[in-house]
Amino acid sequence: MNNNSIPLQNTTDKTCNLIIKIIGFGNVYMGDDGIGIRVIEKIKEQGIFAGYGNIEVIEGGVSGVDLIFFLQQADKIIIIDAVDAGQGIGEIVTFNIGEIIDFGDKVIKSFSLHDINLKEVFELIRALKIEKDLKIIGINPKEVGYGEKLSPQIENKIPQIISMIKKEAGISNL
Repeated sequence: MNNNSIPLQNTTDKTCNLIIKIIGFGNVYMGDDGIGIRVIEKIKEQGIFAGYGNIEVIEGGVSGVDLIFFLQQADKIIIIDAVDAGQGIGEIVTFNIGEIIDFGDKVIKSFSLHDINLKEVFELIRALKIEKDLKIIGINPKEVGYGEKLSPQIENKIPQIISMIKKEAGISNL
């Protein structure tokens, strides 16, 4: 067999067998609410995961219920969104599905998921017995209002968010 006929992929032992979906949520017409989509656009523009057949990069829009469909055929999901979990403006937080549900009555506000809040989405995922490795990377927005641009404070966090995504995907050596 000719070695040149075997397609090569950039993978590591940690990620080669995992199907990973990286999903950015947001509304690009509402300022900093569009951070998830803007991060996805930057990832695609830079071709960061282009050589990884096991990683899909998705613009998720604003529907939390759609997340249920994105979960299909994935082992790990990394979500990027504008999230207020009580952290300061421009601060980034990460958490998993269990941590969201365990917050109890504390409100974790996703600015992007307009049809259902994050806690309700994750309760639905648990009720449907969907067992996935799910991580949220959220940044508290500065300005959410009509406009297509991110505030500079939030836009400047995109490289840090991308580094966090690469680490979560197990390929932080890029």
